[in-house]
This record gives sequence, C-alpha cells and structure tokens, in this order.
Amino acid sequence: MPIEFTHVPGKSAYGSFFYDFAETATKLSLIEDVGFQKIVVDDPAGLLTNMDIAAQALKRTASLEVVLTHWAGVVEPTVAARQLAALDARSGGRLSLRMLSEPLSDEDAEARPVGHTVVWQRIDEYLVLLKRLWSNDR
Repeated sequence: MPIEFTHVPGKSAYGSFFYDFAETATKLSLIEDVGFQKIVVDDPAGLLTNMDIAAQALKRTASLEVVLTHWAGVVEPTVAARQLAALDARSGGRLSLRMLSEPLSDEDAEARPVGHTVVWQRIDEYLVLLKRLWSNDR
C-alpha cells in the first residue's frame, strides 16, 4: 500500500500582513527537500487567495504537488475552468483539487443548501461542467 505524505501548513497567530515571498520560497524548498509530495492550500481568506497561494507554490517548486481547496459555485465554472487549467498547465500537471461540500465559516450559513444530497448534487454538477469545459464538450 503506497503512503503519500502531505504537508498542511499551520497558520501563525502573528503572521505578517503582507505575503513574504522569500520566506515562502525557503519553507517550500525545505518541504520539498525533506520528501513531502504534496501541500494543501486552504487559506481562510477564500478561493481567490487559495488560487494565488497555489500559483506561488507551484512557481517556486519543481516537484511538489499542490492540492487546492475549492468550493462548488464560489467561482463560475467557466472562470474556474480557465484559471485551474492555466495553473495546471504552467505547473506541468502538479495541481489537484480538494472539493469541499460547503464553506466552513458560519457567516455563510444562509447560503448553504438544506440537505446533504443537494450539496453533493451541486458538487457533481459543478465537476461535470468543469470536465466538459476542459474537454470542450458542449
């Protein structure tokens, strides 16, 4: 049975307000050097921040795979398909998606679907749309 190590970075309580590219490059290099295969990008700021962080991580590493946290419906499928395809192409196929069923913050409680089945149907529909857009099927 293969074992994959995935690094999920913790968030510092006293983190810098601005993104520190040099520090990030150093940490990513260390993560890659010790043998981690994947890193999960899941920032509480949301999907657009996650995409930026994923792009930076992919740009600054050679073999590390990036698992991007994504929520169905936060970004229109046509926009998401273009952005995700561009990230994946630039990285040589090192991008993966981690689909969450709903945003984790309580602030978004009103937007949540009523039932578990509805949530997974929405994710299924979203993923089918992404796949069709990537393969140019209408």
